[in-house]
Amino acid sequence: MTGAAAVPIVALAADERLPVMAALCPRAQGTLRLALSLALHVALLLVMLWLGLAPVLPPEPPAVTVEILSGAAFDALRAPAPPTVPMSGGGEGLGPPSAAPPAAVPPVTTRPDGMIHPSTLLSQQALAQPANRPLRRQLATLADEEHIAQLCDLEAMEQIHAWKGEFQPDRLVDYALSDPRLEEGAFIAHGAAFRAGHQWYELSYRCELDASRRRVTGFSFRVGAAIAREEWSALNLPAVH
Repeated sequence: MTGAAAVPIVALAADERLPVMAALCPRAQGTLRLALSLALHVALLLVMLWLGLAPVLPPEPPAVTVEILSGAAFDALRAPAPPTVPMSGGGEGLGPPSAAPPAAVPPVTTRPDGMIHPSTLLSQQALAQPANRPLRRQLATLADEEHIAQLCDLEAMEQIHAWKGEFQPDRLVDYALSDPRLEEGAFIAHGAAFRAGHQWYELSYRCELDASRRRVTGFSFRVGAAIAREEWSALNLPAVH
């Protein structure tokens, strides 16, 4: 051949090619090492699982369910049905609180006029029950006069049941026969009525309050005769369904 210089061809032996390829392909070498490392870890994990030595992860905490009670739960808590007669200077529609009746009957004193004076007040005890938390919230939203009436009605129903276990009042109307009045720190309802055992009964009570008018400090009551069924409608006393 003439004109162009001949390029010498160098032949490498087989054992001389690997170092050259490694030097020429560092990226391929890194990929190979990574693959070998992953394979080794997978194999080690499989052996640990087979031997029962794999780490145990802590269980996730259970979900917490929160139930929010709306203000409408007040009526459902206090009575089997919502009130059907609007309040007019007094209270109506309260039912027994969500609490067990007192274990022992509080001592009472009966005066010559027939008024019963219990030695233990019960409304605060009933309101302190956790199940009556919605009732406490609802009472806090009432105007002063309505709050007093409902608090005293609650005391009346609690005292009636404690006095005679066969009476389990589920509703009270403190203005059935005559309007109640607030007089020198006492709420007086001489013309009230309560329902128990599918029957309405006459009721008279005097409820004394502290300076804040948020706590009963004294109470006396007298249970009268059963009210004839034909009079219920005229007195705005709901019938039992």
